[in-house]
Amino acid sequence: MKAHIVLAHPEHKSFNSSLARMTEQLLSESYEVTFSDLYAMRFDPYDRPEHYDDQRDLAGFHVQSEQRRHAEAGTTPTDIAAEADRLINADLLVVHFPLWWFGMPAILKGWIDRVFVYGSVYKSTMRHDLGIWRGKKMIACVTTGSSSDACSHDGIEGDTYLHLWPLLYPFRYIGFDVLEPFVLHGVGSTSYLEGIDQGLGELKPLLDQWGEALETISYRRVTPYNRDDDFDGKKQLKTAAAIYSPFISSTKHGPWPVAESD
Repeated sequence: MKAHIVLAHPEHKSFNSSLARMTEQLLSESYEVTFSDLYAMRFDPYDRPEHYDDQRDLAGFHVQSEQRRHAEAGTTPTDIAAEADRLINADLLVVHFPLWWFGMPAILKGWIDRVFVYGSVYKSTMRHDLGIWRGKKMIACVTTGSSSDACSHDGIEGDTYLHLWPLLYPFRYIGFDVLEPFVLHGVGSTSYLEGIDQGLGELKPLLDQWGEALETISYRRVTPYNRDDDFDGKKQLKTAAAIYSPFISSTKHGPWPVAESD
């Protein structure tokens, strides 16, 4: 069994890095582990023409066309091919990142943009239920700066799990069973940096919680998504299909309600 760990944090002494190193240590007991520390690797997060020696259309750069053509020719850029191979070989993927501006760090989004290669990692006949990672698992271990109260469904930051739904959907798109993300709140907040509060003084209990989650990962809940046959010929949800998220629902959301004036 093989596991791949991806870390997206610029500081090697950070709590996210500590979590990732714990992951490596614990998984090494039962998996062959590979590790991509994106900042340490100086991973280039954005695709551009210079990555392709032989570009089909010199008048314009179309990412998917170039990715697929080079994937089929076996000429995917070397660094991306290596990352894709680690991903393709993984039975378990663990992704560590802090939630920044209600999203993932740009370097991790760029990793998805470039490593999820059209033509080898996915294509129209190889996604969702037919993705090449079907039956394999991924989990995100995420930290937030704000407290669990602020990040709750009625908190000022909004529900972290709702923010994470679209962030993790790309992994469902390529076939993974996306496990319920593991979220640790109150880590490295701006309030702490500004001296407004004491922040989180003791991080070891959170490390222990993550360790326990890893040890029981085979029993962890899989995030429910609609299956392919829940959609009709126009790729819209069937009336009788189950609803798991406001992002895919029989109820139309928006436009946003207008706030009442004072």
